[in-house]
Amino acid sequence: MSDEICDIIFRESNRKARQFFDDDNAKHPTREPRSWIPITESEFDAYLGVLLLSGVTHSGYVHTKDLWNTKSHPLYRATRSVRRFWEISRFIRFDNGNTRQQRKQTDKAAAISDVFLMLNSCLRRYYVAEANVTVVEQLYAYRGGTGFTQYIPSKPAKYGIKVWWVCDSISSYPLQGQIYTGIAPSGERERNVDERIVKDLCISLFDGSGRNIVCDNFFTSYTWQNL
Repeated sequence: MSDEICDIIFRESNRKARQFFDDDNAKHPTREPRSWIPITESEFDAYLGVLLLSGVTHSGYVHTKDLWNTKSHPLYRATRSVRRFWEISRFIRFDNGNTRQQRKQTDKAAAISDVFLMLNSCLRRYYVAEANVTVVEQLYAYRGGTGFTQYIPSKPAKYGIKVWWVCDSISSYPLQGQIYTGIAPSGERERNVDERIVKDLCISLFDGSGRNIVCDNFFTSYTWQNL
């Protein structure tokens, strides 16, 4: 998480929350006005810490009320109140929502594309791959209306957002990822998607270093000799 990524999240999350509270206050003029407390850098670090802790303790599907229970890990209660955690989760944004519809005409993943591109840059910057890398797919469980949510019955989650990754084969460190958004906005079906994905993800590895790129039979094609 670079400073640039965090700055985007601070700015757009606070923008969205302020806009919501302003609109809500306008709808209820007789009620005492409500205001948004801006997210700070230290508070966002604590928010990320809560998410990491819930992952380490395999608590991803535990209700947040239970995480803040007195019998749960004390670090949850030490960071902030559960209500503040809900507020940040509700308003967290990764792009400017005022211009999103225009950008979605050419990019279905406009809500996350800029931050995801910056994340890829950080992943490559801080790790050098070993001799063997692997191209894989991952399905992030999600049932919302993204316009590119995938249904894969063979996966445990079945519904979600599919991301292609090239990872170090030893450490499983992700070197670069690509969100699969389905058919292009133009409606034209892409051919040889499997081949393009491998080339896009591994372009930085075609440097004569002799690394081995491993993938399953989904990515194989008759034109591999062109690599």
